[in-house]
Amino acid sequence: MEFKFDIDKIVNHLQKYAENLEDFYQWSVSLKSLEKLSNLGIISKEKALELNDLKPYDKEIQLKSIVQPKLLDFYENDFSAFVKLSMWIVRDWGGVRAAKQEDTIQTIKDVIENEKTPFKRVASYSKVCAFMFPEKYLIYDSRVAYSLNWILLSQDAGEIYFPIPEGRNSKMSAFDMRVLIRLKHKENYQVNSVSEIDKRFILNRDKSLFIPQNIAYKKLSELVKEISKKLWKSAQAEKLYFTEMLLFSIADSFVIEEIVNQISLK
Repeated sequence: MEFKFDIDKIVNHLQKYAENLEDFYQWSVSLKSLEKLSNLGIISKEKALELNDLKPYDKEIQLKSIVQPKLLDFYENDFSAFVKLSMWIVRDWGGVRAAKQEDTIQTIKDVIENEKTPFKRVASYSKVCAFMFPEKYLIYDSRVAYSLNWILLSQDAGEIYFPIPEGRNSKMSAFDMRVLIRLKHKENYQVNSVSEIDKRFILNRDKSLFIPQNIAYKKLSELVKEISKKLWKSAQAEKLYFTEMLLFSIADSFVIEEIVNQISLK
């Protein structure tokens, strides 16, 4: 199933923010809990202290370079260690405290071995996939989908959008992207009779506007790969996490500003 997106419009919109990504990216997690996995030999106390002194962007890039080879090695040679490190990424680094280990690990295996990419738990399992295979996968969370959907919507860069995982950000909830998308395409929800507005009304009408959930992660990764090729230079173009970090960083700040300045109801 192919979907058309205007890559140039997306890239042009992101370029004004891309040059300041190092300053915009503010996700910084304490590495003390990673130190507790000392028996896995992932990171020393000295290295953790060194990373914690860096600004979030630099810390994140170095952390990815440290964790990726460990994940790949553990997956092949020490699966119990792989489970521990993966759940650290999901729960401690990613903040998804309620993630269930058995379900999360099984889904990661399904992605790696069978290329199955369900939407359920995507904000959890995609974190590990993105650490392992940064040239192929990125983190699919509410902020990334929110920013990308806004660009598609505001720049007329596509006629279909990505389902958004549930999030807890109050600013993004206040300006619900799904509502904005539906209002932009309100003709899709017009009816001849109120009797047409049944229990499945929104679900059925949404099908023409949102990518099916079972292929959304794959399509998001493919699109961001195309964006990255044009947005970044040198090695940055190969790693999807640079574009992901950018989309993540602008979601509840610059995107909110753009929405407030551009959207009006008359």
